[in-house]
Amino acid sequence: MVCCTLIAGLLALVLFPVAAWRPSPLAWRLHDDAAQRPAMRSGRINSVRHAVAGLSFALRNEPNMRIHACASMLVLVLGLWIGLDLSEWRWLIVAITLVVATEALNTAIEQCCNAIGEGFHPAIKAAKDVAAGAVLVSAIGAGLIGITVFAPHVPSVRAHHSPLCGEEAIKGLR
Repeated sequence: MVCCTLIAGLLALVLFPVAAWRPSPLAWRLHDDAAQRPAMRSGRINSVRHAVAGLSFALRNEPNMRIHACASMLVLVLGLWIGLDLSEWRWLIVAITLVVATEALNTAIEQCCNAIGEGFHPAIKAAKDVAAGAVLVSAIGAGLIGITVFAPHVPSVRAHHSPLCGEEAIKGLR
């Protein structure tokens, strides 16, 4: 199994430059003619522009994305105010990224489902519900990460020596 994976990876590295010149059959933008196709660098810049436009759409049109953005700003300000160390910032960055990414994917799934049709369909309902459930799971996980990062900095929790803070667990290992 590992050998097949390594061979596939090496084959992909060798064939990637050749495949990059071929137009993708899945491309939805109207750049079918090679002469009209933008240069590779401007193509990457346009990709970033489209990604920013997508996030901007989600912020403008999705109330939950605005709630997540405000909560993220609050966490960042609180982290700066408390003076978190680098390892705590890493966890917060992972949590914020996870929530924003799942909310963006939820928005994309909702928009695709809405484009298919306006009528009720059980499969579309299931797709939207599962996407919303993914956001819920990531938000709960981010909340738990936030609790474990910020709890040791709260004076009453620190004085209580809660195992949540990790002090008791670390002392027990020594």
